[in-house]
Parts: sequence; structure tokens; C-alpha cells
Amino acid sequence: MSNLYISSTGDHAGQSLIAWTIARRLKLKGLNPGFFKPFGTGRIQSGEGWADPDAVLFKDILDLKEPLEMICPFADFESAEKEHKPGEVLSDILRSTELFRSERDILIIMGSKHIFFDETLNTLPDITVMSEVNADLVLAHRYQKLSATIYSILSIHSLLRDRLKGIIVNRVPPEKIDEVRRQIIPALHEKGISNISIIPEDPLLSFRRVGEICSTLEGRIITGGDLLDNPVERMSVGAANLQGPLAIFKRVYNKIILLGPCNECGVAGIIMTNNREPGEQLLEAAKKENVPMAIIKEDSLEALEKLEGAMPSLSHEDENKAAYFTGILDGDGFLERLVDSVILRR
Repeated sequence: MSNLYISSTGDHAGQSLIAWTIARRLKLKGLNPGFFKPFGTGRIQSGEGWADPDAVLFKDILDLKEPLEMICPFADFESAEKEHKPGEVLSDILRSTELFRSERDILIIMGSKHIFFDETLNTLPDITVMSEVNADLVLAHRYQKLSATIYSILSIHSLLRDRLKGIIVNRVPPEKIDEVRRQIIPALHEKGISNISIIPEDPLLSFRRVGEICSTLEGRIITGGDLLDNPVERMSVGAANLQGPLAIFKRVYNKIILLGPCNECGVAGIIMTNNREPGEQLLEAAKKENVPMAIIKEDSLEALEKLEGAMPSLSHEDENKAAYFTGILDGDGFLERLVDSVILRR
């Protein structure tokens, strides 16, 4: 069995979606991929407790028999750092990867937020774990600017060389996509880096779901529990989009409006902040307009800051997003080249 590590150079680079597309293609080729994530990067409610969202997702989509605590052994990274020495943590990781070998053809390992360092277990960065488990790497990089992008990629390539199997420069502003392709691809080709995909920022890839937002904020759903898959493109504390029966919410200060990815930016959900319980009229208006509502303890500013810092989590219901992203990676042949190189290493 070979190991394929998915790491990134910073936050919100798309690791989960990249891992999902690779797993889909491996299964399409008749292989049996596994999934392992040493350190948690968030938490969602699962059953009677909390778990890393990627562990929950891949246990579902890959039908993994292993328990969540084996798929992500250090989901609570703060406790892990306090209670275990780096050598102990690494030993546990190595034992876990070995346990997967008897059941799976290829093990997809998802790293933390940064390949070199992280606020989680910064004494044991991704680059160390990847070396110890003898994994190849797919690097996700959220585009910032040309010089930083090229420097980051070349720094990692200088350490890994042939083990760097693919690079995805993600979330490039559409107006810069041509410039980025003209300058980055030749610069990397010159250094022997050939499998590169440049992905523009796309609302269909970056939207979140009401349920994921409520879970991140540990909200209590009070109505519209069957509407939690509503997509959310942006959020507002203003009331400009509240019309018809929902206009009654203009009188309420403690709220966040979740707006859907459509031309009219319809209301996808409403979050009541500061533990504010809505009155009967507000509940009836939300029900009439089929708008889910939740209550959270934070105020609006705290909630928005928390959402900005949290990594959006995917669920089984995001299959259409994974299929869409797969189509993008197939457009330049990136995904097929990557998977073929991984299969050859088995």
C-alpha cells in the first residue's frame, strides 16, 4: 500500500475537497482507498459526541469500518499536545497507518493547515509526519500573490523532489487567472515541476451549507431542520434582503442573515445571536418562507469572526461539489496524471 499526503501552505486551501476528488477517482479505477487524518482541525457533532469533520465525511463516503478515533486519533489537538510528547504522538501515528495496510490499496493522509508549521502540535509538522510514513505529496496552495506562491512551492520542492506529485494553486481571483498561468507554470516547469493545476475562485466551490455553519457555531436548530443543506454564499447582519413575511426580522438586532448563491441572493437561513429566543411571529414568518433558524450564544461579531477562522467542513451532501471540482481537475488532465503516478508507486 502506498501513502498519499494532502497538505497545504495555509488556511482554506481546499484539502478536504482535493482528497475527496482523489478518492473518487481511485474508486473509479477499482481501487480501495483509505483515509487517515492524524490531527483534527475542527469539530462537528457526530452521534453523541464531537469529532473531526473530515473523519466523519470520509468514514461515510469510503464506508470505513474503522472507528472515528482511529481515523483521526488526535482530534482534540490541544489535549494531545499537553498530554503526549512528540515522539509518543509520532509512534501512535505510525501504528495507525500500519493498521490500515491490511484493508486498503492506497491510504490518503490529510495534514494540518500548514506543511511546515501549525498552531496544532507545532513540534510535529506535516513535513515530519510525511517523511516518517514515506508518503508522496499533493500540495494545496491558496493563492495570495505571485512571488509568495512561487517561493512556497519551490521551497517544498527543494525538500521533496520526486515525492511532490502534484500542486493545486487554488482560489485564484478570476481576473488574475491568465496572468498566474503565464507566470507560474513556466517558472515551475523550469524547475522540473510539471503536474500543476490553477483553479479560479468559484462560488460553486466556496459556498457553505446552513447545517455546517450552525454546527461550527454549535447552534441549536429551532425550525427548518430539513433545510440545513441550503447553500450559503455570504452572510450579513443587515436586513436589506428581508422582504415579505421576513421583513418582520428588520426589528430584530441580534441576528445574522445567511444569503444563498443566487442572483436574487435569497435568504438561506437566519441565526439568532446572544441566545435570543424568537417570538411566535418570527417563528411563523420563518416557517412560512421555508427558512431554517438557529440560536447561538455568541453575539453577531463573535460569530462572524469564528466562522471566518473556521475551516468549512464538507458532508456527504456535497457530492455535487466534489463532482464539479473533479471536472475542473480533469480539464487540464491534472487528476488523471496524479492518480496514475500514485498507482504506479504501489
